Amino acid sequence: MNNKHKKMSLLTTFLLFVSFGLTATIAFADNPFAPKVNLPKKLENRDMWENLVKNWIVPSKEEVGIPAYPGSVIVALKGKSWMEANGEKMDTLPAITLATSDEMAKVTAFYKEELKEWKYKNQMGMFDICWTGKEDFNNMDITEAATIPNLSIMKAMSAQTDFLPDAKTVITIVYKPVI
Repeated sequence: MNNKHKKMSLLTTFLLFVSFGLTATIAFADNPFAPKVNLPKKLENRDMWENLVKNWIVPSKEEVGIPAYPGSVIVALKGKSWMEANGEKMDTLPAITLATSDEMAKVTAFYKEELKEWKYKNQMGMFDICWTGKEDFNNMDITEAATIPNLSIMKAMSAQTDFLPDAKTVITIVYKPVI
């Protein structure tokens, strides 16, 4: 193989790697955290909800950095925002709420296994909390609950079962974007 063919071969190989890299980057960015809920046919104000859900911008799995519960669907999204507390303006973290037809105990077991380095507590026998960071996290304090990465697991309420009739458990993930 002469020099001209070697250079063409190297250039072709390089372009293939670059193309693959760009494709992988695009696929990576399009790797949604979890699917959006498919709204039931009989839902009050369905057109409004359908439009809202259609416009949700779902972050990637990589951006959230916390696994979605297998088979769960997104029933609510909250982007990064701010709030005022005690006269101070503070940034709040984004949050994703998922619903699943699995029982709460199974969901809690999954997250205890997946987030082994996180802390865990059951709150008043009503819901389970996992968090990272400070030891004495107070999820009842809105300034902590909205600014410290955490995950709450609770039984589904009527608002979630309106969207997903067989929902038994709801998971809310407050996360610090990784990307």
